[in-house]
Amino acid sequence: MSADKYPERHKRDLLLSDRISQGTVKDIIKDIFEINFDDDEKEEIYKDWKRKPIQLFINSYGGSVYDGLALIDVIKRSKTPVHTVCIGSCMSMALWVWLSGAKRFVGESATLMFHDVSLFAYDKTEGIKQELNEMIRLQEMLVSEIVGKSMIKEETLRDYISRKAEWYIPATEAITLKLADKYYK
Repeated sequence: MSADKYPERHKRDLLLSDRISQGTVKDIIKDIFEINFDDDEKEEIYKDWKRKPIQLFINSYGGSVYDGLALIDVIKRSKTPVHTVCIGSCMSMALWVWLSGAKRFVGESATLMFHDVSLFAYDKTEGIKQELNEMIRLQEMLVSEIVGKSMIKEETLRDYISRKAEWYIPATEAITLKLADKYYK
């Protein structure tokens, strides 16, 4: 029997179409865990079992960095591959989540957006310094991720950061820069 003839307990098409927050990533994380558990069981039972990828469709302007990082950790450690698909927009933190996919797809009308990590601090000087150091750490993680998964040069990202500018990347450019593996069809 082929893998597609086994009954599916869980849907493999997931959707993140809102601001990234603890509430919006919770169910996606739970679904990825459940799909992996189900696939682990089937691997033990059926000799010919092959894991079918999970597709995470994303249309988001971004949101909470730490909640996004929780989802990224789960995506990267999922034994069942998670393919990310940008439909509409993957901006700010949503871009980082999208980058974590084992394969990355873009819809023909999709737009990606990169910018400097945002910091909103109201504190005494030492508190602001601590927050700034954390934002710099997170920014370095994001820059490293983008450079490691594309043809984009670090200098290009540093230029956008220094100018405090948003970089809007249409689907065609995402393909050219090898940010995306291919168009979603």
